[in-house]
Amino acid sequence: MTVTMAACAPLPATGPRLATGDGPGYEAGGNAIPDTADRPDWLAPRSDLAWRSCAGGRAPGIPEATTVECSLLGDTPVVRLTSTVTPADAAPLVVVAGPETPAETIAARLASSGPELVDARPLVVVDHRGRTGPAGACLSFPARRTLDQLADRGTDPGSPELRGDLADTSQSCTDQLQGRELQFGSAGAAEDLERLRLQWDVPGLALMGIGTGARTALAYASTHPGRLSLLVLDSPAPAGGDQETHARAALDGSDAALRLWAASCTRAECGPGDADEKVQAVTRALDRARDPGATVPAALLSDTIRSALTDLSGASAADPSRGDALLGDLVAAAPGEIPTSVRDRAADIAGTSLPYVAGCSDLAQRVPVNRVEELRAEWAQTPPFGEILAAQLSACSTWPVPGESPVALPPDVPVLLLGGIADPRAGAAALEPTAGALTAAGAAEVRSVTWGAPGSRVVLHSDCARTAIVAFLDDPNAAEELTACPS
Repeated sequence: MTVTMAACAPLPATGPRLATGDGPGYEAGGNAIPDTADRPDWLAPRSDLAWRSCAGGRAPGIPEATTVECSLLGDTPVVRLTSTVTPADAAPLVVVAGPETPAETIAARLASSGPELVDARPLVVVDHRGRTGPAGACLSFPARRTLDQLADRGTDPGSPELRGDLADTSQSCTDQLQGRELQFGSAGAAEDLERLRLQWDVPGLALMGIGTGARTALAYASTHPGRLSLLVLDSPAPAGGDQETHARAALDGSDAALRLWAASCTRAECGPGDADEKVQAVTRALDRARDPGATVPAALLSDTIRSALTDLSGASAADPSRGDALLGDLVAAAPGEIPTSVRDRAADIAGTSLPYVAGCSDLAQRVPVNRVEELRAEWAQTPPFGEILAAQLSACSTWPVPGESPVALPPDVPVLLLGGIADPRAGAAALEPTAGALTAAGAAEVRSVTWGAPGSRVVLHSDCARTAIVAFLDDPNAAEELTACPS
């Protein structure tokens, strides 16, 4: 679920502490050392986690040559991928998942997408903090319905009734989190990465943040700059806590991604009709969902469609992606029909409260209530997502407000940035402005990989991008400054 939000809230809470109770200068070997000023060495773990077979067995599509193992960092799930040819002494790449997608799902997709990365070194996927605790399950049924129905026709974002319902929504979680509400944003999740470094007893980590997981990677770079060896950011969602900026990026990227997908996806799985007919079918489905009592309410259906738009295969892929198929099912459905694939994905999104808790906890600058109605009128000119995304700006209006957390990058750490041409979270044509923002935050040089397709999480869809990542990890200084990968 993509959360976009608003308004007045309590004063900022204090930031999260390291889950172990030890400060960031604690050394696993027993000696307290400060963050180093120079870029730290990237080494294999000296003291590893206790890895075991994952519960639930092997996910479909994972090659037989790939080994999947699970562990825990406190309560945070961690998944390791290796293959029969992964060098035993290679330093692992830490893959940082966002709150929307569990680590086991990201790991399965990485394993099935291609062997380039896992054959080169171990991949260790760290879930977002809170997946298995109350932060992942705190929304009551009425609270969930309040969020899902924010975009229903006739809903007044400033009405006392809605304000009361939103207060009850946040309280359904804050009552269970008991003063820890803000520990599940990117800053709190970053401390799990530091806990991993301490457990491994290594000088630094190489991180790959994917989507909203990039916020956690950037938070780690900002709070532990002397512990970052390399940084890869794949389709990073906007960092910083400006809610309106996040929502505008989501609107521009979602609109562009839908139209580019409709024009470029000619597979049978993408549904009947030309590009305009596909867009019109999605628009009609969202418009019908705004009627009170719809099977899948508009806000939830919009989140479901936009989730599919992050997972597009690209024109040159041999097979359609799950996102292609879900959108195609919706396009092909009879008027008023909600396909099974859409219902199932909507149920998955509604089944976890972590995106709500984590997303709210990262917003330091909220959109005021009176501004929500202004944006809804303005963004109505950008169907089908405009009015719905504007209405969702109210979702976090009663959640505690975090303090400002500006992004700061150490200048000696190599950075690789990957992005497509239209991303429902990062925005449309977001690569160049994102690279500029990273440079402004302190990065001395940002190498880029462009993917000529709409969507997100490029590493899951492009073997060209995976090859570019391997080259960057092997020798950042020798990697290409700009790599263009076909759609």
